[in-house]
Amino acid sequence: MIPTLQLPDPMSNTSMAGMDQADGLRRLFGMQKGHAVAFVSGREVTDRAALLAKTAIALADMGQSVVLVDEHDGKAGVHAALGAKIKRDLVDVIQGDLSVEECVQPVGPLLSVISAVRCAIEPLQKNTFALQKLDLLFKQLQESAAFILLDCATPPGRHLSPLASMMSHVVVMAGAQGSAITGAYTLIKQLSRAGGRDDFHLAITKARTEQEAQVIFHNMRQTAQAHLNVAVSYLGSTRALGHMPGDDHLAAALQRGFVHGEARDNAHLSRSFA
Repeated sequence: MIPTLQLPDPMSNTSMAGMDQADGLRRLFGMQKGHAVAFVSGREVTDRAALLAKTAIALADMGQSVVLVDEHDGKAGVHAALGAKIKRDLVDVIQGDLSVEECVQPVGPLLSVISAVRCAIEPLQKNTFALQKLDLLFKQLQESAAFILLDCATPPGRHLSPLASMMSHVVVMAGAQGSAITGAYTLIKQLSRAGGRDDFHLAITKARTEQEAQVIFHNMRQTAQAHLNVAVSYLGSTRALGHMPGDDHLAAALQRGFVHGEARDNAHLSRSFA
């Protein structure tokens, strides 16, 4: 069962003022579009939703506005991890039934969540108008938040949803266990072949030490480069309970990697790795 995280009242004056202020500052200073990051994982990563919820909350605590996009229904998604209920779906906006502002659900200061369950399961790929509308909605979300974090559903066939395919970055989450590592590599192979993507980021969960996480990453990077011609860069890791202290979220790693550019540097190193 996914633990429910305790959040402040999303409709409090502090919450709404913080969101309005962040949006206003972004427009005033012409800040760059939000970092769009899709998170994918195999079945081996059982704490995915809770980890993404903690990551989003930590980013908001750092002053970064965040929109979490949830492609999972029921207890498997970030809505459940945040203690929120799915009310409307992004498809409702595409169909013109409501605005994107009405679909986005505030759950805390600088933090909102939006359901895209139907976007992930309905055949939008063959609907040109729907894809164009989705692209406009995605750009609108990027202009309103510093981070867009997508909790991806990966159905049989391992094709990313149209929304996930629009994301600038794809993070593959892998547990620090043999079967989970193998599953993550298989996922990278399937996604690269199905969608043509040639670069991924790797996040290691439940590592005993940072050194263990780094060893897993280097092995994955070398194998993916040699056999798939795919670049894999290192995002960060979380610690297993009972081992060395470390973050239980990836907020600092996202700040380092995408705000300060370390992920781009790592990606360059990955491509030149031999």
